[in-house]
Amino acid sequence: MQFPVHSKTIAELDYDSQTRLLRVLYKDGRVSSVPDVAPTLVMKIVARVPVEKSSYLMQTAI
Repeated sequence: MQFPVHSKTIAELDYDSQTRLLRVLYKDGRVSSVPDVAPTLVMKIVARVPVEKSSYLMQTAI
């Protein structure tokens, strides 16, 4: 599943539910991957928390 993100640095979140891999696509073309992410966490990130303020992503992906 791909989720566009309205952020200064992040363009899109791409989540593969089979491998539970979250890819963070940055506007400058970089890509970071976070393994073993629960689908419920992805939905919380997309629904409520701006990506820059997510402590989980700040610690693991950025």
